[in-house]
Amino acid sequence: MKIEDLRKLSENDLKSRLIDNLESLQKYRFQKSIQQLEDYKLISEMKKENAKINTILKELSLNGENN
Repeated sequence: MKIEDLRKLSENDLKSRLIDNLESLQKYRFQKSIQQLEDYKLISEMKKENAKINTILKELSLNGENN
């Protein structure tokens, strides 16, 4: 998902999406370990999206402290 789309989501939506992504990432890693995952690119894409979400959440928390 693009960062612009993620910025439109609420803080609760971002947190729930992050939890879902972490669960999916764990499943992908397990599938990779038993060699059932066909597209290894999913793991790196999921990690990048998690980083984007964490960045947005951090920005929101910093903006809340400044106001």
